[in-house]
Amino acid sequence: MKLLYGLINSFDPENPYFRPTEIFNESWLIKLVLHQSSTINCQDSLISFLPKSTWFSEGLLPTAFKARYRGDELSESRTNADGVIVQISVGEKHKADLELNPNATQFTVVEAKVGSPLSAGVSKAKYFDQAARNVACMAEVLAQSNINPSSVDRLSFIVLAPQYSIDKDAFAEELEKKSIRSKVKKRVDAYNGDLDDWFGYHFEPTLANIDIHSLSWETAIKWISDHNQDIGNDLTYFYELCLKYK
Repeated sequence: MKLLYGLINSFDPENPYFRPTEIFNESWLIKLVLHQSSTINCQDSLISFLPKSTWFSEGLLPTAFKARYRGDELSESRTNADGVIVQISVGEKHKADLELNPNATQFTVVEAKVGSPLSAGVSKAKYFDQAARNVACMAEVLAQSNINPSSVDRLSFIVLAPQYSIDKDAFAEELEKKSIRSKVKKRVDAYNGDLDDWFGYHFEPTLANIDIHSLSWETAIKWISDHNQDIGNDLTYFYELCLKYK
Protein backbone atom coordinates (compact mmCIF):
# COMPACT_ATOMS: atom_id res chain seq x y z
CA MET A 1 0.00 0.00 0.00
CA LYS A 2 2.93 2.36 0.62
CA LEU A 3 3.85 2.08 -3.05
CA LEU A 4 0.31 3.10 -4.04
CA TYR A 5 0.23 5.99 -1.57
CA GLY A 6 3.58 7.20 -2.86
CA LEU A 7 2.44 7.09 -6.48
CA ILE A 8 -0.76 9.02 -5.78
CA ASN A 9 0.97 11.59 -3.55
CA SER A 10 3.60 12.25 -6.21
CA PHE A 11 1.04 12.68 -8.99
CA ASP A 12 1.02 16.14 -10.56
CA PRO A 13 -2.04 16.65 -12.80
CA GLU A 14 -0.19 19.40 -14.68
CA ASN A 15 2.73 17.06 -15.48
CA PRO A 16 1.16 13.59 -15.25
CA TYR A 17 2.84 10.20 -15.57
CA PHE A 18 -0.50 8.73 -16.65
CA ARG A 19 -3.93 10.02 -17.63
CA PRO A 20 -5.40 12.31 -14.95
CA THR A 21 -8.82 10.74 -15.56
CA GLU A 22 -7.56 7.52 -13.97
CA ILE A 23 -7.71 9.36 -10.64
CA PHE A 24 -9.94 12.37 -11.20
CA ASN A 25 -13.18 10.71 -12.23
CA GLU A 26 -16.69 10.10 -10.93
CA SER A 27 -15.80 6.59 -9.75
CA TRP A 28 -13.23 7.86 -7.24
CA LEU A 29 -15.30 10.93 -6.45
CA ILE A 30 -18.31 8.88 -5.33
CA LYS A 31 -16.07 6.70 -3.16
CA LEU A 32 -14.59 9.74 -1.44
CA VAL A 33 -17.98 11.40 -0.92
CA LEU A 34 -19.66 8.27 0.45
CA HIS A 35 -16.72 7.47 2.73
CA GLN A 36 -16.76 10.96 4.24
CA SER A 37 -20.55 10.95 4.50
CA SER A 38 -20.38 7.72 6.48
CA THR A 39 -18.39 9.52 9.21
CA ILE A 40 -21.11 12.15 9.79
CA ASN A 41 -23.70 11.37 12.44
CA CYS A 42 -26.42 13.59 11.01
CA GLN A 43 -29.63 12.76 9.12
CA ASP A 44 -30.29 15.97 7.18
CA SER A 45 -28.80 14.96 3.82
CA LEU A 46 -29.97 12.66 1.03
CA ILE A 47 -26.68 10.80 1.48
CA SER A 48 -26.90 10.49 5.26
CA PHE A 49 -26.29 7.08 6.81
CA LEU A 50 -28.77 5.47 9.13
CA PRO A 51 -27.34 3.52 12.10
CA LYS A 52 -25.53 0.33 11.02
CA SER A 53 -25.55 1.38 7.35
CA THR A 54 -22.40 1.07 5.32
CA TRP A 55 -21.41 1.89 1.76
CA PHE A 56 -20.18 -0.16 -1.16
CA SER A 57 -19.05 0.92 -4.61
CA GLU A 58 -19.33 -0.97 -7.89
CA GLY A 59 -21.71 -3.50 -6.39
CA LEU A 60 -23.78 -5.67 -8.73
CA LEU A 61 -27.56 -5.53 -8.50
CA PRO A 62 -29.52 -8.55 -9.80
CA THR A 63 -32.07 -8.13 -12.56
CA ALA A 64 -35.50 -9.62 -13.07
CA PHE A 65 -34.75 -9.65 -16.81
CA LYS A 66 -32.29 -12.51 -16.70
CA ALA A 67 -31.92 -15.07 -19.45
CA ARG A 68 -34.72 -17.61 -19.62
CA TYR A 69 -32.70 -19.80 -21.94
CA ARG A 70 -29.32 -19.73 -23.64
CA GLY A 71 -29.12 -16.87 -26.11
CA ASP A 72 -32.22 -15.06 -24.79
CA GLU A 73 -32.06 -11.77 -26.69
CA LEU A 74 -34.26 -9.94 -24.20
CA SER A 75 -32.03 -10.65 -21.22
CA GLU A 76 -29.61 -8.25 -19.57
CA SER A 77 -26.71 -8.55 -17.15
CA ARG A 78 -26.70 -7.31 -13.58
CA THR A 79 -26.48 -3.56 -13.05
CA ASN A 80 -23.28 -2.06 -11.71
CA ALA A 81 -24.22 0.42 -8.96
CA ASP A 82 -21.82 3.33 -8.59
CA GLY A 83 -22.60 3.46 -4.89
CA VAL A 84 -25.02 2.02 -2.36
CA ILE A 85 -25.78 2.99 1.24
CA VAL A 86 -27.38 0.05 2.99
CA GLN A 87 -27.16 -2.64 5.59
CA ILE A 88 -25.72 -5.28 3.29
CA SER A 89 -23.79 -8.47 3.00
CA VAL A 90 -21.59 -9.19 0.03
CA GLY A 91 -22.76 -12.21 -1.92
CA GLU A 92 -20.94 -15.49 -1.57
CA LYS A 93 -21.23 -16.56 -5.23
CA HIS A 94 -19.95 -13.30 -6.69
CA LYS A 95 -17.82 -11.03 -4.54
CA ALA A 96 -19.50 -7.86 -5.76
CA ASP A 97 -23.09 -9.13 -5.54
CA LEU A 98 -25.10 -7.24 -2.94
CA GLU A 99 -27.63 -8.84 -0.65
CA LEU A 100 -29.73 -6.91 1.86
CA ASN A 101 -29.78 -7.90 5.48
CA PRO A 102 -33.28 -9.18 6.35
CA ASN A 103 -33.91 -6.23 8.69
CA ALA A 104 -32.40 -3.55 6.44
CA THR A 105 -33.79 -0.07 7.12
CA GLN A 106 -31.86 1.75 4.39
CA PHE A 107 -31.36 0.97 0.72
CA THR A 108 -29.99 3.92 -1.24
CA VAL A 109 -28.50 3.56 -4.72
CA VAL A 110 -26.40 6.46 -5.98
CA GLU A 111 -25.60 7.03 -9.65
CA ALA A 112 -22.55 9.27 -10.11
CA LYS A 113 -22.27 11.64 -13.07
CA VAL A 114 -19.71 14.33 -13.85
CA GLY A 115 -19.77 14.97 -17.56
CA SER A 116 -22.22 12.47 -19.01
CA PRO A 117 -25.98 11.92 -19.09
CA LEU A 118 -27.74 8.81 -17.83
CA SER A 119 -26.83 6.02 -20.19
CA ALA A 120 -29.25 4.61 -22.71
CA GLY A 121 -30.85 1.19 -22.44
CA VAL A 122 -29.69 -2.36 -22.97
CA SER A 123 -29.03 -3.73 -26.44
CA LYS A 124 -32.57 -5.01 -27.06
CA ALA A 125 -34.34 -2.22 -25.16
CA LYS A 126 -32.77 1.13 -25.99
CA TYR A 127 -35.51 2.98 -24.07
CA PHE A 128 -34.60 1.22 -20.80
CA ASP A 129 -32.29 3.93 -19.40
CA GLN A 130 -30.16 3.91 -16.27
CA ALA A 131 -32.83 5.34 -13.99
CA ALA A 132 -35.46 2.77 -14.98
CA ARG A 133 -32.90 -0.03 -14.86
CA ASN A 134 -31.63 0.90 -11.40
CA VAL A 135 -35.09 1.15 -9.87
CA ALA A 136 -36.11 -2.15 -11.47
CA CYS A 137 -32.99 -3.80 -10.07
CA MET A 138 -33.71 -2.35 -6.64
CA ALA A 139 -37.13 -3.98 -6.81
CA GLU A 140 -35.47 -7.30 -7.63
CA VAL A 141 -33.01 -6.95 -4.73
CA LEU A 142 -35.94 -6.41 -2.36
CA ALA A 143 -37.83 -9.32 -3.91
CA GLN A 144 -34.90 -11.70 -3.53
CA SER A 145 -34.41 -10.55 0.07
CA ASN A 146 -38.14 -11.03 0.88
CA ILE A 147 -38.33 -7.44 2.11
CA ASN A 148 -41.48 -5.35 1.77
CA PRO A 149 -40.47 -1.95 0.32
CA SER A 150 -42.78 -0.18 2.78
CA SER A 151 -40.71 -1.57 5.69
CA VAL A 152 -37.51 0.18 4.52
CA ASP A 153 -37.23 3.51 6.34
CA ARG A 154 -35.05 5.09 3.67
CA LEU A 155 -35.51 3.67 0.18
CA SER A 156 -34.06 5.98 -2.46
CA PHE A 157 -32.39 6.37 -5.82
CA ILE A 158 -30.16 9.43 -6.23
CA VAL A 159 -28.29 10.89 -9.19
CA LEU A 160 -25.24 12.87 -8.05
CA ALA A 161 -24.29 15.35 -10.75
CA PRO A 162 -22.87 18.85 -11.26
CA GLN A 163 -25.20 21.68 -10.33
CA TYR A 164 -25.16 23.03 -13.87
CA SER A 165 -26.49 19.71 -15.20
CA ILE A 166 -29.30 19.71 -12.66
CA ASP A 167 -30.13 23.34 -13.45
CA LYS A 168 -30.52 22.34 -17.10
CA ASP A 169 -32.94 19.55 -16.10
CA ALA A 170 -30.55 17.05 -17.66
CA PHE A 171 -32.10 14.19 -15.67
CA ALA A 172 -35.58 15.52 -14.93
CA GLU A 173 -37.55 13.40 -17.39
CA GLU A 174 -35.73 10.15 -16.60
CA LEU A 175 -36.26 10.60 -12.85
CA GLU A 176 -40.02 11.04 -13.04
CA LYS A 177 -41.83 8.03 -11.59
CA LYS A 178 -44.28 8.10 -14.48
CA SER A 179 -41.41 7.76 -16.95
CA ILE A 180 -39.74 4.98 -14.98
CA ARG A 181 -42.97 3.01 -14.65
CA SER A 182 -43.72 3.31 -18.37
CA LYS A 183 -40.27 2.05 -19.37
CA VAL A 184 -40.28 -0.86 -16.93
CA LYS A 185 -43.82 -1.81 -18.02
CA LYS A 186 -42.74 -1.83 -21.66
CA ARG A 187 -39.80 -4.03 -20.73
CA VAL A 188 -42.07 -6.42 -18.81
CA ASP A 189 -44.61 -6.59 -21.65
CA ALA A 190 -41.91 -7.92 -23.97
CA TYR A 191 -41.85 -11.07 -21.81
CA ASN A 192 -45.46 -11.93 -22.72
CA GLY A 193 -46.75 -12.37 -19.20
CA ASP A 194 -43.74 -14.08 -17.63
CA LEU A 195 -42.97 -11.04 -15.44
CA ASP A 196 -46.47 -9.68 -14.84
CA ASP A 197 -46.52 -10.99 -11.25
CA TRP A 198 -43.09 -9.52 -10.57
CA PHE A 199 -44.27 -6.16 -11.89
CA GLY A 200 -47.40 -6.15 -9.73
CA TYR A 201 -46.06 -7.70 -6.54
CA HIS A 202 -42.53 -6.31 -6.46
CA PHE A 203 -41.89 -3.42 -8.84
CA GLU A 204 -45.09 -1.42 -8.24
CA PRO A 205 -44.68 -1.40 -4.42
CA THR A 206 -41.02 -0.45 -4.81
CA LEU A 207 -41.88 2.48 -7.08
CA ALA A 208 -44.64 3.59 -4.73
CA ASN A 209 -42.29 3.71 -1.74
CA ILE A 210 -39.03 4.90 -3.28
CA ASP A 211 -37.79 8.49 -3.16
CA ILE A 212 -36.04 9.62 -6.35
CA HIS A 213 -33.84 12.71 -6.40
CA SER A 214 -31.03 14.51 -8.14
CA LEU A 215 -28.37 15.98 -5.84
CA SER A 216 -25.51 18.21 -6.86
CA TRP A 217 -21.92 17.40 -5.98
CA GLU A 218 -21.65 20.98 -4.79
CA THR A 219 -24.46 20.49 -2.26
CA ALA A 220 -23.09 17.15 -1.07
CA ILE A 221 -19.57 18.52 -0.64
CA LYS A 222 -20.83 21.62 1.17
CA TRP A 223 -22.73 19.39 3.60
CA ILE A 224 -19.53 17.45 4.30
CA SER A 225 -17.58 20.71 4.57
CA ASP A 226 -20.05 22.04 7.15
CA HIS A 227 -19.01 19.14 9.37
CA ASN A 228 -15.31 19.11 8.44
CA GLN A 229 -14.01 22.10 6.54
CA ASP A 230 -10.56 20.66 5.80
CA ILE A 231 -12.06 17.54 4.23
CA GLY A 232 -14.56 19.72 2.38
CA ASN A 233 -11.75 21.81 0.93
CA ASP A 234 -9.91 18.69 -0.24
CA LEU A 235 -13.08 17.31 -1.82
CA THR A 236 -13.76 20.62 -3.57
CA TYR A 237 -10.25 20.57 -5.06
CA PHE A 238 -10.66 16.95 -6.19
CA TYR A 239 -14.09 17.70 -7.68
CA GLU A 240 -12.74 20.71 -9.60
CA LEU A 241 -10.07 18.49 -11.14
CA CYS A 242 -12.73 15.93 -12.09
CA LEU A 243 -14.61 18.69 -13.91
CA LYS A 244 -11.41 19.88 -15.58
CA TYR A 245 -10.46 16.45 -16.93
CA LYS A 246 -13.95 15.05 -17.62
